[in-house]
Amino acid sequence: MIKTRNNHEDITYLNSYISKVLKRNFGKGPATCFTSLTNDKMFIYMKHFITPAEEVLFKKNELHLAYKTRSVVFESIFDEIKDEIKKVLGIVFTSIQHDWDFYNNTGILLLEKDSTLNLNKFTLKCDQMYSEIQKICSEVHKLPDQINIVNATPSIYYIEYSGFKSRIEHVLYTKGYVDLLIDWSNEVKKTYRKNKRLFETCLNASIEDIFTIMDYEHDRGTIIFYVK
Repeated sequence: MIKTRNNHEDITYLNSYISKVLKRNFGKGPATCFTSLTNDKMFIYMKHFITPAEEVLFKKNELHLAYKTRSVVFESIFDEIKDEIKKVLGIVFTSIQHDWDFYNNTGILLLEKDSTLNLNKFTLKCDQMYSEIQKICSEVHKLPDQINIVNATPSIYYIEYSGFKSRIEHVLYTKGYVDLLIDWSNEVKKTYRKNKRLFETCLNASIEDIFTIMDYEHDRGTIIFYVK
């Protein structure tokens, strides 16, 4: 984990800063933000973020519109957030991704230095979990080229896999069918959440939230477990 001279104060400041940026751009900021850092990633876990407009979309079963809107906004504010993080922590992040659980009113931002899947010294070995990820990917995508299970911080574990994109997903992405991919990603999330008990056994932890980020551009998937 990255240490700074005033790590706790810096993180507290960034939590407040990011909350204010989100409130200014969405009309409502998250009630709470929890930020965790590793050598190449920043995880920002948020609670109670849904705006009144998104509540309407949620009730109308139009979540893909909420996801799409959030993607557009985060793309527009990423430089502002990135510059402030660089100023405070001296770290330059090159990408931002996100996932939202509109049912539990929680979400996560994932900022990374690059889009390369790297082996981590905190990589976990759990044959049962590897087998389950391979099985799920084979059913909903294709068998991934590489799988990496990491204990990032005391509260965050994540699984990265690369080379997962099926031929159909590749065609949809290249043709620009973003709405269909968002809907499909939401279905994939349900598959992972059904395996929560298995993941808890492998991680020996109680999972509070599971987030799934599909990076179709770089053919990478990330499953993030926020544990109690």
